[in-house]
Amino acid sequence: MRLVAGAVALALQLVSSGAGGETAPTGEAVLEKARAVLSGVRDKSMRVTMRVRAPSGDERVRILRGYEKHDPEARKVLWIFDSPQELEGTGFLAWQNEGSPDSLWVYFPGQRRVRRVPPSIRRENFQGSMFTYEDLVAVFFLDFEGTHRLEGESEYGESRCWIVETTLPEGEFAYRRLRTSIDRETRLPTRVDFYADGLLKTMLVTRTEIVGGIPTILEVEMRSPTDGYRTLVELAEIDYNRGLADNLFTIEHLSQMGD
Repeated sequence: MRLVAGAVALALQLVSSGAGGETAPTGEAVLEKARAVLSGVRDKSMRVTMRVRAPSGDERVRILRGYEKHDPEARKVLWIFDSPQELEGTGFLAWQNEGSPDSLWVYFPGQRRVRRVPPSIRRENFQGSMFTYEDLVAVFFLDFEGTHRLEGESEYGESRCWIVETTLPEGEFAYRRLRTSIDRETRLPTRVDFYADGLLKTMLVTRTEIVGGIPTILEVEMRSPTDGYRTLVELAEIDYNRGLADNLFTIEHLSQMGD
């Protein structure tokens, strides 16, 4: 996991600009600048609406509450489904600890028990969406290792973006490489293309705002280039640094949600 401190971000900014004017940063430096956007976030709560749309126009809607907690050694994520009725109360907990494999658990209210998510499931789609478990706890945070190469710049709407091509470590993800566009001003991703042998899917960031002084993604769309399926994610009621309790992100709390 990569949690970037403010001092690291400052050092990278100094490296990427010289006395004679700004020089082109490296791919690694661009991603570190993007990760540094969250360096002041200790915790976050939000309401999430996920819309899964088929090519026929049929739509399934999931509404969740999301919570995150960050510290220098770990990041923890908790999602709880409020609807639809058949998913109400289902909880998803992820721990990402520096220097050790990520851990994921799911609570099913019908069974009233917590199950650990095996590694094989991490690459499967999350509740019928086009996002995998790995996308939600790693790629969405630009939290991946690899060989990063700056390809240049491009326009995205009214934004000027850096383009970074990443070759991922063999076997660590369901993908072999990623192509990420980073807004030069906000340092937020605007687009991520996911590749295996060819293009598998594309994530587009469609709306952002400054929330509590922090550049924040509010709407994201994941789409397939071949079959027409799309998943839209809308984030609302975002609250940063409210002092979320540590015990909110425990297996014990997850197992008690149905009590």
